[in-house]
Amino acid sequence: MPFTVKELKSSGALVELNNIRRGIEKESLRISPEGLISQKPHPASLGSALTNPYLTTDFSESLLELITPVFDSPEDCLGFLNEIHSFVINGIEEELMWPFSMPPSIKDEDDILIGSYGSSNAGLMKAIYRRGLAKRYGKKMQAIAGIHYNFSLPERFFEILNLEDTKALKNETYLGMARNFKRLEWLYFYLYGASPAINKNFTSMDVSDFQNLNEEELIKPSSTTLRMGDLGYISKVQDELRISFNSLQEYIEGLKMALKKTHKAYENIGEFIDDERVQLNTSIIQIENEYYNTIRPKRVCPSGERPVNVLEHEGINYLEVRCVDLNPFSSLGIDKEEINFLDLMLILGLVQDSPPITDQELKEIKENHQRVINQGNDPETKLLKNGKEIKISELAKIEIEAMISLVSELGSEIEDRNSLSNSLNTQLKKINGEEQTLSQKIIAELKNKSFQELGVSLALTHKQALLNQKLEKQDLLLKAAKSSIEDQQKIELDDRQSFEDYLKAFLAKIS
Repeated sequence: MPFTVKELKSSGALVELNNIRRGIEKESLRISPEGLISQKPHPASLGSALTNPYLTTDFSESLLELITPVFDSPEDCLGFLNEIHSFVINGIEEELMWPFSMPPSIKDEDDILIGSYGSSNAGLMKAIYRRGLAKRYGKKMQAIAGIHYNFSLPERFFEILNLEDTKALKNETYLGMARNFKRLEWLYFYLYGASPAINKNFTSMDVSDFQNLNEEELIKPSSTTLRMGDLGYISKVQDELRISFNSLQEYIEGLKMALKKTHKAYENIGEFIDDERVQLNTSIIQIENEYYNTIRPKRVCPSGERPVNVLEHEGINYLEVRCVDLNPFSSLGIDKEEINFLDLMLILGLVQDSPPITDQELKEIKENHQRVINQGNDPETKLLKNGKEIKISELAKIEIEAMISLVSELGSEIEDRNSLSNSLNTQLKKINGEEQTLSQKIIAELKNKSFQELGVSLALTHKQALLNQKLEKQDLLLKAAKSSIEDQQKIELDDRQSFEDYLKAFLAKIS
């Protein structure tokens, strides 16, 4: 590791990059026609949030999560996501899907209804976990939406390269890609960050470096993605853990420590308040899902098992990219051009050298992260590369040119390389100022409309577009919704254990 493009070609593995596996998990808040967060429970027409494989809720009853199966083409993945969106739009009556990652005006945290998943032990665990998140981070932070992009190389790719120990090869390959993604994530924030504005009532943190958009809203024109900064999914407690991607063993050890080690502030909250359980435990993270990072090595985990154990014993089988802001100008929140760019970032991370991340390099990665999030739209901003400061546009050109060279080197064996090349040409236009980045486009739109007005306007446009389509999967989605309600009822009837015993056994499963 890594394998050069030449080595991939000569082995026959390169052609397998045409069969990259992709899945999308997309969050979006349900809102009223006026743009206020929905006060209605998860609609029964969408099925059970506990058992529907395509539609659930993330933190709150109003925060929908749309989940595609895994596909080997971007078009098929987006096509299925479009089908789920259309199913949702037809099932939420007059309500809309908020198109931005940062939420609309939320005057009172009580307006955010924590997700409910029924009376089963599995359902109660999901709800109590969310109570814990609310106590630890506040409900408003949990109202932020985004996309998780799941990426995996086909099994045949690894079999060609190593018939003897594909598990070890996968672990090494995916961790190397994750390290290189961390090194380059600033570029993604720069080009595709899409959250430069917030409502004033969203935070009580210091926002003195923001500008007033109007009496109720704030904007930070130099920012690319507030969602990935201090106002968003950042946990300083977790940041101090420094969970390492340098080896699977280090990653597992760091994750287990976070799952077992208690934290004083969470101990002060307590597991119970007035006899009601409000956290699963007082550890730094209650369960594995609470670990926040821009990318995570993952493995599909059977229900009831601990992801950390399954990952340790069976190895990594995909990467979850967690730093994708919703593109508010797309009815799906993401389009093929963005998927192409994410794929190229990850493939570049596959073929480039990926040494362990040192403490010094980690500081540089974190510094670049903060600079691009807070000052990425300022052309004078400089980022660090091997300790040297380089203007953001110059460094971005260097990295895009490396991707252009990569596409050229991949050659005709990659079927969609024209589409990949077009995506990179678009990025160069953004860097050169010929086209706007997503955050710049939003900032330009907010010169004429409020954040709230723009959000509702785009939501209405997307709803109309989704209603007027010829669809093929609606019967499948309707059947899944109906059967999921029956599945939840069966789980509830089959439960024989008290919740406390169930939770104790689950938490004790960490090996």
